[in-house]
Amino acid sequence: MDLFWLSGEGPKDIPSLVYVYLMTTFEVPAENLTGLRSVLKTGFWEGKPVTFIRIYDPRASEEALRVKDFTFFDEHPDLILYEGYWEKGGDHVFLECRTAPKPQSQ
Repeated sequence: MDLFWLSGEGPKDIPSLVYVYLMTTFEVPAENLTGLRSVLKTGFWEGKPVTFIRIYDPRASEEALRVKDFTFFDEHPDLILYEGYWEKGGDHVFLECRTAPKPQSQ
């Protein structure tokens, strides 16, 4: 098995802590979060252990379908909808809106 996938850096659903933050702080309706994915990377911010997150819509483009890990967005920052981090062992979340998600078509 590839260790890359064991590290948890591949695309995933939005973690519940961040999902709730988006709904309460940014007042994003749940239907606008449906189908969005996230990639994570652990690290440090101001000396504290954190998990960095980038949220994107895999349906946005062919490029978005090719997301493999967190660093993919270093070359494609225009695909990031939300970006930030949360502190390990706490509930402090910091996110910024990078681009507004497009409304869901029915």
